[in-house]
Amino acid sequence: MGGPAVESMDWCQIFGTSWKMNPMTFVVFRGLLASVVVGHQLAHALDYRNQGWFYFIYFTHWTMILGAFSECLLFYLSIEGLSQKPSMRGPSIAAPKLVQITLILWHIVHPFSLIVRGLFWTSWLLEHSFEDLQSFTYMDFYTHGFGLFWLLLSFIFSNVPFSMCTGFRWCVTYSLVYIGWTLVHFYGKIGTPTPCDNYPQKECPIYTKFDWHKPQLATIVGLLVCLVACPVVCTFYATLAARCRGTHEQQSDSESKTEVHRSKDVEAAVDAGI
Repeated sequence: MGGPAVESMDWCQIFGTSWKMNPMTFVVFRGLLASVVVGHQLAHALDYRNQGWFYFIYFTHWTMILGAFSECLLFYLSIEGLSQKPSMRGPSIAAPKLVQITLILWHIVHPFSLIVRGLFWTSWLLEHSFEDLQSFTYMDFYTHGFGLFWLLLSFIFSNVPFSMCTGFRWCVTYSLVYIGWTLVHFYGKIGTPTPCDNYPQKECPIYTKFDWHKPQLATIVGLLVCLVACPVVCTFYATLAARCRGTHEQQSDSESKTEVHRSKDVEAAVDAGI
């Protein structure tokens, strides 16, 4: 995956500009977002430091870490895009692998920032009442709600394209990787940092609603995520990206319209090349 289509894109225009902000303001915006997301990620890891390495067994934590890393890469590429003169822009300026990694994360982090929160609240509401929200800390609300707001801002004001087909492929791949990890966790009897109700601690599932002691239920949940949640959420983000660029096209002059068409061409290239 990857190749000439990714390497030939004008990444400075895609990562270094916004349809709403001038380049310098956009760099500041990217820096603010990266600071907020990384700062909260570090605070979250600090809050759960008593879990030790068990912190890394959870799908939500995987997605949060990837989101923080993605925002750092986007900030770096926006600075690089700003620093290059228009006449010097081209695929030979930056390592294509860095651009490729950022695009892959872009197509994973945003859909799953919504999916993991949707799964959490669906599961939580089946077992709790709204009165139980009083026990939530600020970090709980950020992890399962507020964090999505910052990532949506990053998505909405960006010129980075989002392809439904590419997003679906990478989201399913990401899902399968995590499902593979849950099988390793189950058969390896790794357990969880705290005891659970129905099993010895070393046999506790990562998530009670995704329990390989009940393989039929776990398989159904996995299929629903891959074949229902992934395409639906990727379609939502692809539509949101198209709407943002459509608004930009209506409000721009002829020069800006040329850049918008270039962004759309890149989206097709991303779909073909990743």
